[in-house]
Amino acid sequence: MSRFMDAISFRVGTLSIGDFGSFRGVAMTLLDVNEMFDTDEKCRQLLKRLRWPGEVECVRCHMPNVVRLATAKELYFCRDCKYQFSVTAGTIFNDSHLSLKKWFIATYLICESRKGFSANEMCRILGGSYKTAWYLCHRIRAAMKQANPPMLDGTVEMEETYVGGKKKGKHWQGRKGHKEVVIGIRQRGGDLRFFHAADAKSGTLAKYIQENISQDVEVIVTDEWPAYPKAMGGLKHETVNHAAKEYVRFGTDIDSNTVESAFSLLKRGIMGTWQIGRASCRERV
Repeated sequence: MSRFMDAISFRVGTLSIGDFGSFRGVAMTLLDVNEMFDTDEKCRQLLKRLRWPGEVECVRCHMPNVVRLATAKELYFCRDCKYQFSVTAGTIFNDSHLSLKKWFIATYLICESRKGFSANEMCRILGGSYKTAWYLCHRIRAAMKQANPPMLDGTVEMEETYVGGKKKGKHWQGRKGHKEVVIGIRQRGGDLRFFHAADAKSGTLAKYIQENISQDVEVIVTDEWPAYPKAMGGLKHETVNHAAKEYVRFGTDIDSNTVESAFSLLKRGIMGTWQIGRASCRERV
């Protein structure tokens, strides 16, 4: 899984001699992706290097007793378990009529678009039907979900926001009302996690804290919402009073600005990229 994350981020390149990995850490553009992976063969070579840095192994029994079959799709056959497979077996690229080039471009567009990327826009760029573009986008997003994410530590920011509906204000704070509740947790210099929550009550907040934040965390920074102190469970807690227009504690680094910025991008995506109402928002968040 971790090897495929490098391919998803597209910070991987090739030299003219075919040596992969020389451009790790270098930001690539859409034109770079289109030029470097302009054929399915080049895409398969990249996937092969990422999946099997050494010799090819069977994806079922993980034994190296494998031979390559003389086929156009570069199939392999395991002599031990008699299983036939390709480099895309068990990945999001498997059993798809779309070319790997289109998959690579779609993955790049979704990963590099800060405010999200709609299926309609994907359909206009890649061609084909909306249904295919929708399926493509959802399959890529599902593959980006992190398995067994580590607990967050250091300085962690936590906030709640409300998405959907036309009415503004926070008079429904802590309950769903006509909006959807989103909990955001951000480790400074680390991961960002969003959760579609039933409400923003102390019990709900405590659940997400216990599941995502280490007991060794240095400090959790939130706004003044009164449900947070009870939800902390003894963890060190600092607040900034947004109601009093305090956004950074004077002379300190106590603020929740990075998770607030992430909320802003989320809402810009919902309103600008996907242009959806509350009914659809419930499914998207």
